[in-house]
Amino acid sequence: MRVRKASINVIVNLLTFMLGLLPSFIVRKVFLDSLGNELLGLTSLYTNIIGLLSIVELGIGSAIIYSLYKPFADNHQVKVNGYLQFYSKFYNAVGVIILVLGVIVSFFLQFFIKDQINILDAQLYFLLFLINTIISYFFSYKICILNVAQDGYKVAIGTTASKLVMSLLQLAMLKVYPSLYVFLIIQIIVSLLYFLFMNLYIKKKYPWINQTAGKINTEERTSLIKNVKALFMHKIGGILVLGTSNVVISAFINLTVVGIFNSYSMILGAAQGLISSSLSGVSASVGNLLVEEDKSAAYKVHRKLFFLSFWLVSLASISLLNTVQQFVLLWLGEGQVLDHLSIILLVINFYFFLMRGSVERFKEGGGIYVQDRYAPLAEAAINLGASIILVKLIGLPGVLLGTLLSNVTVIFWVKPKMVYKYIFKVHLVEYFKMYAKYLLIACIPLTLTYFVTMPLKDTKSIYALMGNCLINLVLINVVYYLIFRKNEEFAYFRGLVGKLVESSKVRIGSVRMKFKNL
Repeated sequence: MRVRKASINVIVNLLTFMLGLLPSFIVRKVFLDSLGNELLGLTSLYTNIIGLLSIVELGIGSAIIYSLYKPFADNHQVKVNGYLQFYSKFYNAVGVIILVLGVIVSFFLQFFIKDQINILDAQLYFLLFLINTIISYFFSYKICILNVAQDGYKVAIGTTASKLVMSLLQLAMLKVYPSLYVFLIIQIIVSLLYFLFMNLYIKKKYPWINQTAGKINTEERTSLIKNVKALFMHKIGGILVLGTSNVVISAFINLTVVGIFNSYSMILGAAQGLISSSLSGVSASVGNLLVEEDKSAAYKVHRKLFFLSFWLVSLASISLLNTVQQFVLLWLGEGQVLDHLSIILLVINFYFFLMRGSVERFKEGGGIYVQDRYAPLAEAAINLGASIILVKLIGLPGVLLGTLLSNVTVIFWVKPKMVYKYIFKVHLVEYFKMYAKYLLIACIPLTLTYFVTMPLKDTKSIYALMGNCLINLVLINVVYYLIFRKNEEFAYFRGLVGKLVESSKVRIGSVRMKFKNL
């Protein structure tokens, strides 16, 4: 059951993500043409500022989801509802706090935008961003039950549908009446309708949520609060590392560079989303595995997930390194390209960030929050300090180098150490041996594709880009197949795909028989 649900989640997450991907790229292009680079940069800046404000969320969502795995598996409705009610009260308070902080921040926006945009307009835009964020805190708490039930694909379907509607409305508006005010109001209305619909669905599927009085005991409440405090540290670190880049770029360079930088970030984010969608379906299954089964089985599952992550992440990283500049030239034009050093650093950060995905899934599934709670603070301090110093010396590459330094010096080894020590009971050197082995293997297709695609890279043509992408896709996968075809992890996934194909054939055959009998 766990493998089947994980497979459904993976397939649906992939399909829905890909379906919502194209409209977002089209909207960005039309937004740039209609409203300009400065407003595009402003929206990216505000996204980061709102992200920094959400630090007061404290990580309660992750702690609640971890706490829900066992009572939900045991069908303990009173306890499940107790956690959800705690979640609701906390999120309502967080929403009010973020609203107040946001209003205060709106009076200091001139320090970040350097008078590039009328300050009154800038403040009103920010308040609309703020309202859109606040909505999620008042309406989203019940949605976590679908992830705990390993039905995350339903959330993905709902999210994608809302994004498609939003994109179509925004595109129409940008063509007819280009206004950032209307653009943001559409976003608010669609978000509100999405949360209302999801809550109605959950109310119908789990009617006991509104009918059962919830209760958690003192020990459970104490454990939850302990995890929340630890997650607060992780939340601070994560937000300061991932959420300050645009703020630093805006403050020390300008909004135009923020807009250009975020176009590349959007491309890498799309690739990251595809990979995360491919793997996210197993997250709930990992938590379920650690609750239900012997922990000794977890290490073997981790090695399989690490292998799959490597294949997908290195495929994406190498392909992006060879194609992203060419894609931006065709998509947005010559005025929107970054220097080669910035692109290299972006892709390196992309690789390091995603390659820790396997240990992160086991860390979250195992509820390891307290043991390394100070590591994200150290990462954030190094990132912010190094970024500010280096941006003054070498510009945009300095911000990306600061992020890389903070990752390598702290999180790169701390997170796997926690998982290997407390869950796998395996020496950390095994992780680094596995990591180094795969990284060295990745150098083979990296070198081959770099030289093979060189004649195509400087050609501004959709056909050259398609050829470049095809060469990367084929060559990297062929190299990996030749290297890993006798690998234990590869054999597992090949067998899993075979079972899924056979299962699909059986279901299709069953459907055909039903139609024949009608």
